[in-house]
Amino acid sequence: MLFDNPIFKNWYTDLMDVCRVVPVKDGNVTRQERKKVAEKVPCRVYHTGTGSPSITDNAAGIRGEDKLSCDLSVDIQAGDELYVIRGGNTGHANKPERYLAGPPQAFMIRSAAHSQVWNIKR
Repeated sequence: MLFDNPIFKNWYTDLMDVCRVVPVKDGNVTRQERKKVAEKVPCRVYHTGTGSPSITDNAAGIRGEDKLSCDLSVDIQAGDELYVIRGGNTGHANKPERYLAGPPQAFMIRSAAHSQVWNIKR
């Protein structure tokens, strides 16, 4: 675990699976397939933001943006599909919530431990 400080011992309360679209060669044909590249990765969704509804001529919609933090060693790329089990690292068996990873943001916690922060969309 990246955080050696006991204050951060239980920081990552959630678990996530990471799925990515990868090229698969089948004979002479290359096709795209979604594959799970990581599973049960400790993480934390710590800032949830639901935007206000937007109304257009033919539909209404809500767009939310949350923030997810995980260890630097985790391989996440923009566009990855994340299935986050809220409270999964604390023993809760909730259903996974689906998110899409946006671009990463550099973030430094005061204890000088580095962490990855991702903007994720529902």
